[in-house]
Parts: sequence; C-alpha cells; structure tokens
Amino acid sequence: MAEAKAIRMPRRFDYSSSGDFNLAVTNALGESSHIVLDGEVLDYIDSAGIGLLVMAQKRAQSQQAKVSMINLKPAILEILQLANLQKIIDIR
Repeated sequence: MAEAKAIRMPRRFDYSSSGDFNLAVTNALGESSHIVLDGEVLDYIDSAGIGLLVMAQKRAQSQQAKVSMINLKPAILEILQLANLQKIIDIR
C-alpha cells in the first residue's frame, strides 16, 4: 500500500465529529496501512472522542494497519495518557 495517510484532527473532537472522522478513517484505510492523526489544532477531546480513537484503532488493527498521533498539545497528550491510549496508539 501507499505511504502513511494523514488525517487532520478538528479543533474540537467529540461525538459531533464522528461522521466526518469515521469517513476519513474508512477512506484512509482504503489507501494506506498507516493512518497518521495530526492533532496540531486539536484543543478539546472528550470521552466520545477517545471512544472514536479506540474504534479507529480497532478498525485499523483488523486490517493489519497502524494508527499514530502527532503534533498533540500538552493538555491533549495528558488526557490521552490518562486514558492509556499510548498502549494501543503510537503517540509521538
């Protein structure tokens, strides 16, 4: 497959992001075995957003693909680490 496919995360990642995010993940998995979620502008994530990340990882894993996150702000990184997401998603 092709090189990593980047998905730019929205400023606010919660349940309202699910439709666009799931479509982006589906498209990315069709093009690549590595999805990179770019959190440069991500300012807010709630439990629904964390759930969306877990589901994306499970979908990727079922297709032998990988999910990574980059450019996270310290507060977002801390939230993801408290949720132990670094155990299933490569967070850089």
